[in-house]
Formats: sequence, structure tokens, C-alpha cells
Amino acid sequence: MKKDNKQLQGLVNLLPQLSKHRGWEEQLDMHSLFVRWSKLVDRDVALHCKPLKIIKKVLWVEVENSAWLQQLQFQSVPLLEILNNSLSISRLEGLRFCVAEHEQAEKPKTGPVLRYVPPPANDIAAFERQVESIADKDVREALIHFWYLSQACKKEEG
Repeated sequence: MKKDNKQLQGLVNLLPQLSKHRGWEEQLDMHSLFVRWSKLVDRDVALHCKPLKIIKKVLWVEVENSAWLQQLQFQSVPLLEILNNSLSISRLEGLRFCVAEHEQAEKPKTGPVLRYVPPPANDIAAFERQVESIADKDVREALIHFWYLSQACKKEEG
């Protein structure tokens, strides 16, 4: 058991060092919004919209239809404030909204595209159960965020 604790302690020390060394801290903080989206926004917003990507500190939100796009454009300032208040070391500079692909006219795609695809809730719950024995809450949450992003970023052929 001591060997497992030593390995766990090594992992505990490695994740923060790795993210800091690679300059990922701010990106991880911003991308934590993907994991916490349904807890941060109104229930209706969570049902009809989802974070899609972050480009140059701008969060792109995919909305179900044009009505939701218009509604969220009116609510963008308070929504941006809520999201920024939930971040610990980073700050979003803006929000952009786009209608889900099934609502848009088909357009030709070129090459592979990196896309955010949330993992199934039961997979998230299973992984959270696997790491619940990690005593340090910050380390446990960092590990969950790393796992979540590794599962959510999918390459699709265009």
C-alpha cells in the first residue's frame, strides 16, 4: 500500500507542475467551464446550449436554434460575468453564439476538425468514483479535468 501512496503522491506533485511548466494553468481553468457548465448556468440554458470551444479567450456556445441564439445575445453580459466569477486564474474576454450544425445548411468541410463532445454522464461518474480516494480535493479535481478534456476532445473528419 505504501508504494501506491508514493505513486499517488508523485502524481499529486506532477499534475500541477506539468500544467504550470507547459503554461496550461490558464487554459485548464477556462476549460473547466465545460465540466461545470450545467452548474453555472440556468437549467433552461444548460438544456438548450453547450460550450463548444474557446478561441483567444472567447467562449463559443452552441445553441439549439436561432431563438436561443437571440435570447443569449441579450443575456451575454450577465452570463459572461457569471462565468468569469467562477474562474480562479483566468478570464474570458467574450462570448460568441452559433446555431447547432443540424440547424444550419450543410456546407462542405475540409480536413479533420477538433470538436468538443462531452463524455457520457455514467463515464464521468465512474471516473469520479475511481479518484474519490484521492484526499487532496484540488488534485482530485485537476485529475478529473485532465481526464474530462482528454475524453471530450474528438477529431472528426470534415
